Amino acid sequence: MKKDLRYFLKSVEEKAPELLLRINKVVSPKWEISSFQKRLEMEGRLPILLFENIKAHKMRIVTNVFSTKKHLALALNTLEENVVNKFIEGQKKGIKPQKVSSGPIKEVVLKGKDVDLRKLPIVTHCEKDAGPYLTSGVMIIKDPVSGNLNLGLYRNRYISPQKLTVNLAPLSNTSKIIAESEAKRKEIEAAIIIGHHPAMYIASQQRGQTPECELDTMGGLLDEAVEVVHGETVDLPIPAHAEIVIEGRIKTDSWDTDGPFGDYWLYYAPPVKARVFEVTAIMHRSDAIFQDIFNVGPEHLVLFSLGMEGVVLSQLKQIIPQVKAVHVPVSGSANMVFIQIKKDMEGLGVNTALAALGIYRFKCAIVVDEDIDIYDERKVIWAVMTRTQGDRSFFFVPNSYISRVDPTGYPPWNSFEKENRLLSTRIGIDATKPLVSSFPEVAEPPRKILERIDLKSYLEKV
Repeated sequence: MKKDLRYFLKSVEEKAPELLLRINKVVSPKWEISSFQKRLEMEGRLPILLFENIKAHKMRIVTNVFSTKKHLALALNTLEENVVNKFIEGQKKGIKPQKVSSGPIKEVVLKGKDVDLRKLPIVTHCEKDAGPYLTSGVMIIKDPVSGNLNLGLYRNRYISPQKLTVNLAPLSNTSKIIAESEAKRKEIEAAIIIGHHPAMYIASQQRGQTPECELDTMGGLLDEAVEVVHGETVDLPIPAHAEIVIEGRIKTDSWDTDGPFGDYWLYYAPPVKARVFEVTAIMHRSDAIFQDIFNVGPEHLVLFSLGMEGVVLSQLKQIIPQVKAVHVPVSGSANMVFIQIKKDMEGLGVNTALAALGIYRFKCAIVVDEDIDIYDERKVIWAVMTRTQGDRSFFFVPNSYISRVDPTGYPPWNSFEKENRLLSTRIGIDATKPLVSSFPEVAEPPRKILERIDLKSYLEKV
């Protein structure tokens, strides 16, 4: 069986059935699915949700696929603490895609007058969202100059049966490619892939040089070549075992409004101009599963953060070998990073925080000692409160670009455009202990006894 979305769901059902919840009740894709998701999250429950019956649609919907690191670990067949290293290994390994003549994605092909996005159960998530949004579409394009492929995860607002918006991050490779084509007034062929093995989404988050193809990384993560077919209306390789693919062209002379939209900062992003994606074909499996990502839920952040952790860990270790691990917590809305180091010289904590802030656009970097579990936020906060002084352990870097949707952003000091609120101040925190021997020891029972205590034997009823 090929490693696709169905393969993954089956493996979850076998290895961790508590992480897959099937809902048979008829549900609406407008606000009901997201409300159910949010209620579960409020109770601390984050299983994969498979909705079997969607109002006015034949397709099923799956969501919450990336809601915790445990989900990613299952997808990559590894341990939670090894997810980032497995991601880095997959990038280095890389396996080229394999061309095939056909595949399940071509079981249903809609072109011409049959193209109608209303046949897809596109979800409306938040109350004030501008409408239904595709939030799980991995878009693939080809650089018309170099011929290199590029994959990225972007949001798409439904405009009409044949049109979507395309909202691109300003610093993404895709944005650069399209800007160059726009200057030449050339449209860009593209395909939006919805639903596949989580490895495709994980690979789409890699931060690297443009020639590095995410389909190669996906193959490296799966330990098998990704089978691809030729597009119906675009000259692009299409994953043969995807659930749904939307082919079309990104217009470089046509714009529409995108937003308001509930973004990963957990606030509404204001309306902005976005390019128009003109649909030329829709392909899908005969019993396709529509995959969704809840835009203000944890899975957006867990997936988004993995690419950050990968690039920071690999690059930071080259600069500072004493780095042990990095973690981008969901609570920081992907704007904060925890870094664990083996401190062997004074000043290393500050140097590490500075380097991390330079590698990626974090708003805050906190550096701790190797005795602090960076996956336990209580421990990190404890370290900050017991190993720092505000005037000596904290430093600030003003006038830095972090994100265009930072609700507290401010304009350049000499700018007369008050709406140009693109700058933020970064924070670095050195929460490591001084190396002096007089610093207090951590108080706890004897370590040998702690490690050999078997809780079950104490809690068993006599």
